[in-house]
Amino acid sequence: MARSARTPRRRVLLVLVLALAVLGGGATLATWATRSGPFADESYCWGAWTEGSGPRVLGDDFARAAEESGSPERGEQATCVVAFGVPGTEEMKSPDTSAHGRTPRAGEGAGGHRLVARVGPPPRSTDRARQAWLAEALHSSAAPLPDGLPGVVGPGRGTLVLPEECDSGDVPTVVTVRSEGDVSYLDSEREAAELLLSLAETARREAGCATGKPERITAPVRTAPGEETYPEERPACRVPGMRFAPRRGGLGGYASTAGDRLHSCSLELTGKDGEVDARGQFVATSLPRLVTLFAGAAGEDSSRSPDAGSSRSPGAGWRGKGRIEGRDGLVGLVTAECRGRPTVFFLHLDDPLARAAAPGAREVFARSANSVTERLGCPAVGPRE
Repeated sequence: MARSARTPRRRVLLVLVLALAVLGGGATLATWATRSGPFADESYCWGAWTEGSGPRVLGDDFARAAEESGSPERGEQATCVVAFGVPGTEEMKSPDTSAHGRTPRAGEGAGGHRLVARVGPPPRSTDRARQAWLAEALHSSAAPLPDGLPGVVGPGRGTLVLPEECDSGDVPTVVTVRSEGDVSYLDSEREAAELLLSLAETARREAGCATGKPERITAPVRTAPGEETYPEERPACRVPGMRFAPRRGGLGGYASTAGDRLHSCSLELTGKDGEVDARGQFVATSLPRLVTLFAGAAGEDSSRSPDAGSSRSPGAGWRGKGRIEGRDGLVGLVTAECRGRPTVFFLHLDDPLARAAAPGAREVFARSANSVTERLGCPAVGPRE
């Protein structure tokens, strides 16, 4: 476990000049030549990010402290936390660089700010752990990456699945970046994408799978979608078949679409106190590397194919393979061919949302999947009424 701290370079250089005046500079000048001494730019997260490059969180306006846990080796989990803030403030006197530190939510006032980088496979456990991971990794407040890259990016988050040569057995390796704090100091989707691709390149190098050219973005990065509200008369996430009629609370969420390769929706049911009572996620994707993330998402055997262990039909009238579980909410995962490509259709609803689905949770899954296939010009996946 490695930890480093850094104040703005102007302050560091002033201290070093005074030190040189007293002690002499032979040793320091020698380390300057190898770029490993105090005059060298500080790097973070296994060398993926360097101060003074890219986003302003790496610039002179912020002090930083970083801690790495693990190494991004194939099949292993590794985490890096960069805490940053205004020099001399309370949060930077004892910055939280722990992998599971809590940062303030919006409206809670000032607090520590962190960039959290993770490299590794999805949770090997199926069911709840995988569903929670998917909800975070493919949250629809992030837009699909351009140039066919298998991932998403928003001003405060990003996810990218590494190429198949970086897999551990049949399990993909995923890199994620998350900005935590009461506000995000990443100014654009482009900044988050640059951090994400730099982390991905470092992870590939560390894992020994850096064959071919590094991923690059040439097309404009899409603007992430804004939050929407869905009254009872309006279908959620612009999917005609996705309708809810909650007895209490308000339904909101994000909808993100990239042509015929990725359609995602993240839902939140909030009570009168503003707290989230239930969450939901709908994803339809034919991007091969994203498809691999859903293996085990509905509780079946975790392997490369999301329908492995589910060779059966999910039910009467369904096309493709998969399963639908209706205990304590709903989890549905179906893989079917659409326009010549294996396509995953996934729906997870916490119990309050499943009970609010109109006319029912299974019907909403079928109608939502069919809405997507109709838009893409494919045969229906779910039963038609």
